[in-house]
Amino acid sequence: MFRNVSLSSGLYRLFQISLLALAIWALQGCEEHRHIPKSENAPFIRYRVESYRQTMEILDRLGYTEAAFKKGMKTVPPVILTKVSSRWSAETHDLPISVKKSLFLRLMASGALIADAEVASQRKKLLKILRAIPRGDVTPKESRWLRKLALDYKVLKHPDDPLTPAGLEELKRRVDIVPPSMIVAQGAIESAWGTSRFAREGNALFGQWAYGSKVIRPKDPRPQLGDYGLRRFKTPLDSIRAYIHNLNTYPAYEPFRKLRAKLRAEGKPLTGIRLVRTLDRYSEEGDAYIQKVIRLIEANRLQWLDFAKLK
Repeated sequence: MFRNVSLSSGLYRLFQISLLALAIWALQGCEEHRHIPKSENAPFIRYRVESYRQTMEILDRLGYTEAAFKKGMKTVPPVILTKVSSRWSAETHDLPISVKKSLFLRLMASGALIADAEVASQRKKLLKILRAIPRGDVTPKESRWLRKLALDYKVLKHPDDPLTPAGLEELKRRVDIVPPSMIVAQGAIESAWGTSRFAREGNALFGQWAYGSKVIRPKDPRPQLGDYGLRRFKTPLDSIRAYIHNLNTYPAYEPFRKLRAKLRAEGKPLTGIRLVRTLDRYSEEGDAYIQKVIRLIEANRLQWLDFAKLK
């Protein structure tokens, strides 16, 4: 289904897929994208793919098969979705539901692990600096990086604000991963398995609101909420990154961050089923939405994703 598929052999040995359908469903005409992790600078081998069967063959060659995914994998190959096709939602009517879900889940799982790996890398560097602060062993470059991180994660509101010990503790709570099973399940629900208009028009998998002229306008807007719309993204991976950043910074999700920090302190695993229970303010459906996410995780046996690593 994609028209372009790329395999690299660098730090991530990344599979990049330029498609015109949920990142691996090729249909007609395709743009080429290189919006990939900054740590990935390796050359690419590109494939032109004309059907979803060819896409599945490529994933199967990587050992990323439907059967292996259902069983659970210790390592997952990094596959980047570069574009959701405008024809994906139409094509899915002719696909068995199991095929549609299998492709979506595998691609979303790779994206979730890639985005989490980026945050984990930030956290590792942050913890190293925090350990060095009592010794006075922090370089000016590290200090600048720390302040930039604090601004990005909204611990500091202004570049000149002081970064206090309390602020550093808050930063430590915010710079952390989101369980991949939770990312995948919410992405499936929010984007209707990649078939929603917002996914097709803006690679938006999580329905994140925004304001301004570059948003996707809802067909039935609510005037009382102002000039709002849904955020557009260059790639689905950017949508996943923004979703993680939203959970890590927005005030409504402080209970999520507190429980995650508590589990960290107790040496307990961060699981989607445990942490999603804190997101009662994520949807107007409240607890019903939480139960929907949990059911999707359990029905598709996604729990193993929270313990998987990138190849």
